[in-house]
Amino acid sequence: MLAVIWKDIMLEARTRETIFSLVILGVLILLVFNFAIDIGPDNVNELAPGLLWVAIVFSAMLGLGRTFLIERENGCMTALLLAPIERSSLYLAKLITNVLLMIVFEAVLLAAFTLFFDVDMAGKLLNLLAIMFGGTLGLAATCTLFALAALGTRSRELMLPLIVLPLQVPLLIASVKATGLVMAGESLAALGAWGSLLIGFDVLFVTVGWLAFEFVSVD
Repeated sequence: MLAVIWKDIMLEARTRETIFSLVILGVLILLVFNFAIDIGPDNVNELAPGLLWVAIVFSAMLGLGRTFLIERENGCMTALLLAPIERSSLYLAKLITNVLLMIVFEAVLLAAFTLFFDVDMAGKLLNLLAIMFGGTLGLAATCTLFALAALGTRSRELMLPLIVLPLQVPLLIASVKATGLVMAGESLAALGAWGSLLIGFDVLFVTVGWLAFEFVSVD
């Protein structure tokens, strides 16, 4: 499992294709929103969380859809599936790699978000990072689970969003609501049902992905 993670990280470090694509798309989305929507101190807590997660989700569809693309293009998919490791471990390896890539991307995106919308992060940054990690884990868990199945279709660029976005609706609602509460100065303990929904979604889909990937990954 560690070898797969290391291989993917080294490959991305050499090419930087996924990270650059994520950053360009995410920043472009925020830039468009910055000119299209008038956000000020009176409405930033209501509007900005939704804009941030729109940028994250649409960028994630581009980046996480490439989870198994390199192996498929190089004809290595069969060898990877036949490697002497459990397929559930392969899922966890790809999930960890995707989460790490998303963390790097979101660090840049959050800096752009703060700059464009003049968001005050004083005393809120750690709580916001915790919410973003929870949302990112859920996004990566669902996309990693279905990326290989979508890759085998003709319209793979469209198929993955069509499969996973309906599943991610509860996660996205919880992430936006929790982000809004944190930006309003609330603590993580005050998130209530939204925090519970976020954690529950992550636990559910990481577990389902780990158990079901063996049946999804039929080359």
